[in-house]
Amino acid sequence: MRRRSRTRVAALTAAGALAAAGLIQYAPDVVALAQAKHHTGPNPPDDWSKKGTYLSASQANPSVVEVLGSDGSPYCSGAVVHSPGADIVITAAHCVYGDGSYASSLTVAPGRTGGNSPHGTWQVDKIWVDPRYTKDNDERYDYAFMRVSRSGGPEIEDAVGGNTLEVNQPYHLRGITTIGYPDSNNPGDAQISCGLETFQSGAHDQYREMRCGGYSAGVSGGPWLELKPRARTGALIGIIGGYNGGGPADDDPHVDDISYSPYFTDDTQALLNQAINDDGGQTEN
Repeated sequence: MRRRSRTRVAALTAAGALAAAGLIQYAPDVVALAQAKHHTGPNPPDDWSKKGTYLSASQANPSVVEVLGSDGSPYCSGAVVHSPGADIVITAAHCVYGDGSYASSLTVAPGRTGGNSPHGTWQVDKIWVDPRYTKDNDERYDYAFMRVSRSGGPEIEDAVGGNTLEVNQPYHLRGITTIGYPDSNNPGDAQISCGLETFQSGAHDQYREMRCGGYSAGVSGGPWLELKPRARTGALIGIIGGYNGGGPADDDPHVDDISYSPYFTDDTQALLNQAINDDGGQTEN
């Protein structure tokens, strides 16, 4: 599933580590995140019939990327984030950091379907992860920003569009689209998409929760987007990740039906600002 053990981070980190370019600066904890929240909103419906829809190449959202390892194999998902430099992608922190080191030689492929990359690929040049994740494995900060580039080509946002980060939004939202790349039961290595409501998780109340079937390993880092009709980019309110890498334990009967997202706060915006300003981060050797 979304879990760290199922997204092959250990294999990627074995390929090599990224060197530290500087200490990451970060804002103090937001009180609302540091303390347990009271669960006062509605609960997710006890209905397990909703399933995600696989998208054809023509339907694939171009701002949603497949993260590829050093050998070119897919293993995680992500999305382009709007920035002045038009070169930032978000994914889950557990997709790029594990066992004390960073994955190396990563690339991202927007809108990839069936092994084809219609928009091309971009190399990951630098990665920003909150030190509370790297030092303490605090899954509330299970998100990472990556700066990407392509020799002789446009910036990634100029090519496929970017989604605007939104922080401190309500847990309960309607009309959210969740997209990612499952690596099991996936016909043609396609994006899976589901439109749904999000909720504050009753079991793990510092995370958002959604319920839609088909979200197996590989969807980690996939965006939760508020899209207007017929829009291909929108407000980014979460990603698949957080508690237990973004889902229940592997022996849970609904392991493919429940996904979590870390709750985006001012700390999330601060980390994005560091990526925009090229402040700290981890650079490839």
